[in-house]
Amino acid sequence: MNRHSRYRIVQALASRGEGGRELAPLLLARALRKKGHEVSIWADPGSFLGKKAQEAGLLTEAFHFHGHFSPPSALEILKALRKEAPDVIHLHHTKDLWSVVPALALAGWKGPLFLTKHVASGVAKKDLLHRRLYGRVDLLLTCSEFIRQNVVETCPVEPEKVQTSFMPVDLREFRLKADARKRLRKAWGWGPNEVIGMVSRVTPGKGHELLLRCAAKLIAQRPKVRFRVIGKHTLDEKWYFDRCLDLRKKLGIEKAFIYEGYVQDVAGFLSALDLAVHAAEAESFGMAVVEAMACGRPVVARRGGGLAEILESKPGKAQGGLVLDTDDPQEWANALEKVLGSKALMAKFRRETRKIALRFSLEPWVERHLQWYRQLLEEKKAALP
Repeated sequence: MNRHSRYRIVQALASRGEGGRELAPLLLARALRKKGHEVSIWADPGSFLGKKAQEAGLLTEAFHFHGHFSPPSALEILKALRKEAPDVIHLHHTKDLWSVVPALALAGWKGPLFLTKHVASGVAKKDLLHRRLYGRVDLLLTCSEFIRQNVVETCPVEPEKVQTSFMPVDLREFRLKADARKRLRKAWGWGPNEVIGMVSRVTPGKGHELLLRCAAKLIAQRPKVRFRVIGKHTLDEKWYFDRCLDLRKKLGIEKAFIYEGYVQDVAGFLSALDLAVHAAEAESFGMAVVEAMACGRPVVARRGGGLAEILESKPGKAQGGLVLDTDDPQEWANALEKVLGSKALMAKFRRETRKIALRFSLEPWVERHLQWYRQLLEEKKAALP
């Protein structure tokens, strides 16, 4: 096989979530198809990924998660394999190994199996069953160095079979939109105000309560500051959203701190901000941070997980914003005031942000995946008798 071979590539994910894990196979499939490859997505048709894949004409087979070692899920994979005969299969959730690996064995499919880990494992997975499942994976990719280290520590896989592949951002979509900035700030009635925003699902662990308490303290110090947050909550997490609203009311910042919910033009929203924040306790990577920087927005982020990897080229040497090692609302308020209060610092951070975002651009990410696919396909072909 050479660089110009046309491959049949499957991106498979049964998850019903709506985060970076679900976005990754969609980004890969769209870009690989543009490069002339036959690409399909196997997913739950009713999920976020399934619906988006259908809109793009990429969803070819239904793949549901029915539980571990689920015969219905394995049968879906067997049916899909008979219909499509892919060269490469790329999974994006470790749970799917439980259905896919047995199905591949039953079908006698010997092609390269890739797995991308988007979330850290909280427990060790080195028992016999996990060794059998992970032993079928030819290359395991991780969305950050933080996740790579976690995989090596908790999963039964050789370190040389693990590679870091930072999640990408489409820089053609995420860029400063001056017209959107002007329009939105006028619509919000916050033209002369300093606006801080966050893009995050409303769920425990993302730092919403920390940000609310920080906002109350910063507004007391700097009355013209306003906060705006976009992102949804799931039905079973409405209790947490209600708790955030109760805290906002208790702090007396209902008019200055707005939860906007779903927004279609995220790049426009980010462009309208003066400063973006990300307060998650331990983010696997932090795509929202890269998106904000691609739009030229300075970022103040909480150290944890893979977030510092975005802003720091060396530990303690942040560019494009600040990395905070604290969950003290007053220290957060002081840091935000420090940035907002310095025109020179704001200008410096704005100059640096787009350059940082270039490290996470879409095209090199896709090309690296193609190189990995090509290499393993050639190795497996060479190993044939």
